[in-house]
Amino acid sequence: MTHVQSRESVRAVALTTLLLLSTAISGCLSVPAEECEGIDCFPLNPDALSDILAAPGAFDVISLAATNDKLRIVTTTTYEVNGQFAEVRWDVAKDDVSQLRSIAMRMTIGTTTIDNEAIEGKNMTNIRTNGDWYEGRDEDWQYRDPFHELAQLATQQPSGLWPPFSFDTTSIADLAWTISGDPSSTQQIASASNDTHTIIIELMGSPPRVTGIETYSGDEETFILRVSKGDLVSIQLQEGLPRTPVGFSIDPNPIQHDGITTWYGQIPMEMSTEIDPSELEFHGILTVDGEPSSVAVLYLAPSCSACVDYSTGNGAVRNITLDDGTWWHLSWIDNLYAGYFSAGDLYHISTNSTGEIDAALYDSWAQQWTGGPLAE
Repeated sequence: MTHVQSRESVRAVALTTLLLLSTAISGCLSVPAEECEGIDCFPLNPDALSDILAAPGAFDVISLAATNDKLRIVTTTTYEVNGQFAEVRWDVAKDDVSQLRSIAMRMTIGTTTIDNEAIEGKNMTNIRTNGDWYEGRDEDWQYRDPFHELAQLATQQPSGLWPPFSFDTTSIADLAWTISGDPSSTQQIASASNDTHTIIIELMGSPPRVTGIETYSGDEETFILRVSKGDLVSIQLQEGLPRTPVGFSIDPNPIQHDGITTWYGQIPMEMSTEIDPSELEFHGILTVDGEPSSVAVLYLAPSCSACVDYSTGNGAVRNITLDDGTWWHLSWIDNLYAGYFSAGDLYHISTNSTGEIDAALYDSWAQQWTGGPLAE
């Protein structure tokens, strides 16, 4: 964060200096000092800044999210781990009016980087993995404030990796602050040091609000937080991207008992999307001479009577007997979110077939297998 003085301010300072010099020579002019108190002073005096930082909720992301339709918070944390440079960057943004949200995280340790981003809205998702963008979908998408959601998840799973959006300003309130300001932008920059860190605080607006925090300790350990609001926040969805399949694949380790092989389980609760079941198929796969092929299929929402033996509002079942006498049983139970393939649903696939066999899910919307030997 830097303080930029306008040309007009420079001219004003030069003019004031000339006036004071001429006054000193002539002895005719006196300029009374303007009195101000607390947050009315610009820039703030150190005591007023200390009062702001000592107040409860001086920097509260939940309050910022509640009072701003458009909000973006970006943090960058650098440190050293086992002698290697490490950096974690979070970028979380929302637009309540357009019902769009974005969550991005980049982690670097040594020479390895993981860089992902998800933009959600309008039943569409843009997913970035490193530099590649893909299109996902959610048939029953409901907008949720990402700042509230992440705060709730961090409370439920405190040991997880979450954005470091909480900062206790009371711990630095009593430092000896040096403060400068730019009246044209209302930006104020305050800096101070304690025994371990150099701290820089940015404030904007009238009354002033904390919009940036930086801490430095040595060359490796840094923390930088930036807040953007209003028209400075822009989130956009892209169309026509390569499609990515549903984020679920069947467990590749079946159970075998009395000549029967069975795959079964629950769709993980971590899967946050709801998918139109007409776009998904369960397959039984047999590999012969190194060539896998589908020998049995269950369409979760079939359009033909021959595609299913039993189908209701809570799932579908199909039993298939092949020419060699082996059979496949495939079933899906629509468990939680009626009418969608979603978290909490159950699946069960079993067969008496022998040889090299697998079960897999095919996503016809993305035209991709989510796992198994036929996946690319």
